[in-house]
Amino acid sequence: MPTPSEELRRRIVADINAGMPGAKLGSERDLAERYDTSRSSLRQVLAALEEAGLVHRVIGRSGGIFISQVQVQRSLSDVVGVPAFLVNQGYVAGTRVLSTKITAPDRTSQKALRLGANNFVVEIQRVRLADGSPISLELAQFPADAFPGLLEQQLSGSIYEILEKRYGLVTSQAEERIEAVNATADEAALLGIKAKSALLLITRITYDQHGTPCEFSRDLFRGDRTRLAVTVQGRGIGIQSPAGSASVALQSESAQTTG
Repeated sequence: MPTPSEELRRRIVADINAGMPGAKLGSERDLAERYDTSRSSLRQVLAALEEAGLVHRVIGRSGGIFISQVQVQRSLSDVVGVPAFLVNQGYVAGTRVLSTKITAPDRTSQKALRLGANNFVVEIQRVRLADGSPISLELAQFPADAFPGLLEQQLSGSIYEILEKRYGLVTSQAEERIEAVNATADEAALLGIKAKSALLLITRITYDQHGTPCEFSRDLFRGDRTRLAVTVQGRGIGIQSPAGSASVALQSESAQTTG
């Protein structure tokens, strides 16, 4: 059960998502009446939304609370890089490369990429930007033997485009697992948010046109700036879903507390 403050935040965010950047939500008095809340409670929620970059306040007779940015929508139905879906939604996409290296993969990466104990991966860590504001933190690994010279390429754009143009690889499908997590202090600093803020962790294995895994990545998207969208088909009662369809799995409380 959400708290009154959380419920108020959700209602305001829903109105932000339904509006357009630059549109006026209203004055504090108008909003307090609209949401049937006190102005002190409203100010607390608006302060958090303003810090997150979703709204901004204009002082004066024609002032009020205005929409700054709508949430970025990420489709779960397509294998597409972050710059592509940002541009398609009208944002100016940007990237800050944090680190690059060739390293030995851990066991999880070995299994995901089907590598042996003596293989190496190219590891790239980047911050993705939407209109100059951090939207996600990504850590991607690629089999080093399959992509010689990858670190010599321009890594501030789409790596998928590099893989296709330079190496002849086409991403055919991806397996993704989505979890809600809280930002660590380091992650929060890189994303410009408070520690323990909500994040969406998307763990992805991407396959090429031959069915070979070519990427293993862990992307952290800001929960306040991201919404997920997926297109599904109804097949009727009693008809089994085909392999590869979406599913939802609930973690046990013990798994959540020990993870």
